[in-house]
Amino acid sequence: MSEKKPDRRPPRSLLSAILSLLIPGLGQMAKGLIGRGLAIFGSVATMSGLTIWTAAQRARFPDYLVSAKAYGILLIETAALLLFILALYSVIKRRIGQEQFVQSMLRGAFILIAVAAVGLATEPLAMTALRPEERRMLYHLTAVSGAAIVMAIWLWNVRDAMVATREHQPSMTTLTMMVTFAVLLLGTRITEVNVPKAIREYRDTQIILRKIAWPWRQAFEYDSSAVSATAEVQAPCPPGATGPEPNKPRQNGPWIIVTPTCGDLSTRDTRGNLTLGTPLTIVGGGFVPGEIAEIRWRNPIGNEFTPRGVGEVKIMVREDGTFETTLYVPEVTIPAMAEGPQIHTLRVVQSSQEIFTGRLSKDMKLALQGMLESIMMGLVATFAGIVLSIPFSFLAARNLMGSLRSSLQGSSGGLLGMLLGGWLGKEVAGFLSGLIGGLENAPVLTALIHLVFILGFAFVAVSLFARSFEWITEHLPRGVARLFTALGMAVIGAGLGYLLGLGFAHGILGITRGDEFAAAVDQRFALVGALFLGLVFAVWAERVGSARQVPTGNLVYLGTRTGLNIIRSIEVLIWGLIGVIWVGPGPFAGVIALTIHSLAALGKLYSEAIESISPGPIEALQATGANRLQTIVYAVIPQVLPPFISFTIYRWDINVRMSTVIGLIGGGGIGFLLIQWIRQFQYESAGLAVWLITITVAALDLVSSEIRQRYV
Repeated sequence: MSEKKPDRRPPRSLLSAILSLLIPGLGQMAKGLIGRGLAIFGSVATMSGLTIWTAAQRARFPDYLVSAKAYGILLIETAALLLFILALYSVIKRRIGQEQFVQSMLRGAFILIAVAAVGLATEPLAMTALRPEERRMLYHLTAVSGAAIVMAIWLWNVRDAMVATREHQPSMTTLTMMVTFAVLLLGTRITEVNVPKAIREYRDTQIILRKIAWPWRQAFEYDSSAVSATAEVQAPCPPGATGPEPNKPRQNGPWIIVTPTCGDLSTRDTRGNLTLGTPLTIVGGGFVPGEIAEIRWRNPIGNEFTPRGVGEVKIMVREDGTFETTLYVPEVTIPAMAEGPQIHTLRVVQSSQEIFTGRLSKDMKLALQGMLESIMMGLVATFAGIVLSIPFSFLAARNLMGSLRSSLQGSSGGLLGMLLGGWLGKEVAGFLSGLIGGLENAPVLTALIHLVFILGFAFVAVSLFARSFEWITEHLPRGVARLFTALGMAVIGAGLGYLLGLGFAHGILGITRGDEFAAAVDQRFALVGALFLGLVFAVWAERVGSARQVPTGNLVYLGTRTGLNIIRSIEVLIWGLIGVIWVGPGPFAGVIALTIHSLAALGKLYSEAIESISPGPIEALQATGANRLQTIVYAVIPQVLPPFISFTIYRWDINVRMSTVIGLIGGGGIGFLLIQWIRQFQYESAGLAVWLITITVAALDLVSSEIRQRYV
């Protein structure tokens, strides 16, 4: 008689299953699987909230109570549907063989059946869960699909609670896959993904794509015996303006008359809806009879384009050489820095056969100039970023700064010296800059004077005060030294408390009570903060005494790292907007944005390269008595030079690519031209810009690769 094999399956817990049926994850937590239970509960709660929020977005003013009610009903309905499918699956599973392949095929088939059943039952389920007026407020498919997935997770959670133990925890792959699928499904609705529309309307983009993909005809000039006439139009039309003097008919040659000659531009809202501008009546004569005449528009800065969507731009000339048509003033971007009347030129032209001349067109010359501007922006910003980031990179290297420690007296004295020295340097610099005319007459020299004197006085005062405080500690009685240190820390604490009090008054009370109230009480809170923190710092200094060592290097490291992370986390486009506000539109604003971002990015990369160097050469030089500067020059720099070169070249490549984007917000370069051409529907010219950007980036990649092979 054969011995019966023991059942190795873990014991099933009906109580845990009931708990998890009531609250997802509760059964697992009751067994001590806290992390597992919280993950399941969090998944169900998060998916439920996302489903309710997403389904309600169909209405202009979402009603989340209606969405939540429908979601609760759909949970019950989809639970019944899924339980029926599970019961059917269980019956069939018992009647077929136990072969693993057959079981896997059956499981996959029933998953497909469940998905199809939910899809087919979407409308019936929505009709039973909502009234007709409520159904128009929700995305039915999103609500039903989300409820079905959450209920599938819920039912899986019940089975998991039944079998999971501390010793046997089944894989959570199924949960991960269902959550991922739910997030993707909800994400397509949140992001308004419409694949059928993209496929159906792809044909509308073919003309544009062809122009962008091969725009080289626009890169050259062509001679032609064109017949054309022009008229001037002022737009926008401020109150009281009458516009340019209208043209008059001519006896010989083509002519056009536009009325009125002053109007408002067409505008487009944030959703892309076009509001037409002032209608213009265009009457012409003297053109070639029976031929097509085209209307073109030239903006005040000289860019010419074919206005689209604002009227007929191709007109058949009558047998007597005349025509008449109507055109709305098109959408044109007027620079914020533009001054005076904005005069546009409307041109009607009849082109004959064009002859290739080989000369570069105006748009091609502008694109080449803009690309050169972008390359120079990237180069200048990279160089400035290198110069500014190297000092910060050494301050942000933990292996160099971690060993710097000083006494409490030296630290307090140095901090006081830095504040007093900086203030004294500012006063001296202000006096000297006043002698040469100040910022208005000598801005560069004034800035240099302030930089040199403030940093110089602060550096000297830090060293002087730190040594003075340490000398006092060593040569005065212990009690007097501790009192002196406490007073110094009290001053530092009072200054910090004063600033925190001002920040609290304007930052917190300004929100809750208003700016006027904050301005009235800010000094009161500043004095309270100064007294409180001054007392705290003094007591702390008295308690720790003179033996306390302050990790000044780590404090500098943390401060520098935090500053670099804050600067780096702000996108370069935001810095570009700040630059445009600062110095106005143009490439200089782009250089400022790229420089600030490069400073933070290179500072982080350089500091990480410094932290990864071998400590052996540093220890060897320190053993010979070398000071910190000698250690950096002879032990650190030789090791970090190759990665520094690699990071610098890579950053130049990034800056050139980002300089094309900076132009989109007025930061100069080819990006400015690109966005203008796109807005004016000049897709051939936009294609020239895209091709030049692509060629430049590819060339820079080859150059940087060659440099890295030689020097890195």
